[in-house]
Amino acid sequence: MNITIIGAGPVGCYAGYLLAKANHQVTIYENHPTIGSPIQCTGLLTSDFDQFNLPKESFLVNTLTKIEVLTPNQKTSIKQKEYLVCRIKFDNFFANLAKKAGAQIHVNHSFQRKEGNTLIIKDTNNNKEIIVTPDIIIGADGPLSPTAKAFNLYHPKRGNYYGIQATVEGHFDSNTYQTYFGKETCPGLFAWIVPESSTQARVGLATTKNTKYYFDKFMKEHNFIAKDIQAGTIPIYHPQQMLHKDNCYLLGDASSYVKATTLGGLVPGLKQAEILANCIINNKEYSKEIKPVQKRLKLHLKLHHIFDKFTDKDWDKLVKYINQPKIQKILETHTRENPLPILLKALIKEPRFLFFGKYFI
Repeated sequence: MNITIIGAGPVGCYAGYLLAKANHQVTIYENHPTIGSPIQCTGLLTSDFDQFNLPKESFLVNTLTKIEVLTPNQKTSIKQKEYLVCRIKFDNFFANLAKKAGAQIHVNHSFQRKEGNTLIIKDTNNNKEIIVTPDIIIGADGPLSPTAKAFNLYHPKRGNYYGIQATVEGHFDSNTYQTYFGKETCPGLFAWIVPESSTQARVGLATTKNTKYYFDKFMKEHNFIAKDIQAGTIPIYHPQQMLHKDNCYLLGDASSYVKATTLGGLVPGLKQAEILANCIINNKEYSKEIKPVQKRLKLHLKLHHIFDKFTDKDWDKLVKYINQPKIQKILETHTRENPLPILLKALIKEPRFLFFGKYFI
């Protein structure tokens, strides 16, 4: 089949790689002049990334072994292995995978519109429009996805976070990244300090409004000076977001497949790409095969709604409970990709977590 993918990010290119490897004719269009730029992501991966059995050497910046959680009056740390990657090298790794498998990638080519069964792509290198008529279209073109909108797939009630991040110099524990919770720090989410090394870190936060105010405040409180700054839109998972209509499918941020608790989308997006490629190759039903990923994302969304109601005292109480060795042991054996076993085991070990059940209403 002739398959067109809009967006050459890692999720779109991974799908392109899997489909091209299965002898489909794959063309990927990217509206930016270079792959991996502009950077709009911290580039932090849980150890669940290991499931893809991909070499990390070319894009790995740092391996972290501990998460430090700070609330207004409490602090705890959790042993977890995480990978910090260079997003430019990471994105190009997947683009090169796709090209080696036979996919064609065209940069400076932006999706313009849909006309019947054809797509109009603008080649900004030559300032001309080209017409393509693929058998399958995959929209992997980000949180505001023009492809999703053109095919009437973009859910009207979808929401977004707005993130700002800077690279800063300082003195850091290179094995530990920090997360800061609290209404005065970052309402609705958290701020982060993720070290690239003992002397440099990525610092940022995301909110639904007033992001720059909270970012500037956080930078000032920590005496950080930005070497460079990136900003981007991050979707909030929407369970009613359609993934498929006619011959068009959505992937990654275009489908809002992001963990609402942390705004991490790389691992679920890559898993989603595997599932979609498998469905196309083996004629399986995408809506059925994707359900395990959807269940996890729905749970993250429910937890997000609960956390959004937290007071600073609630955050302090939560961290106080987490600080117990019996809870630490549970958290050390599960990543945040799948919170269900964590919740079930934690409730058995510490029934006081039920205090937060009032926010389910």
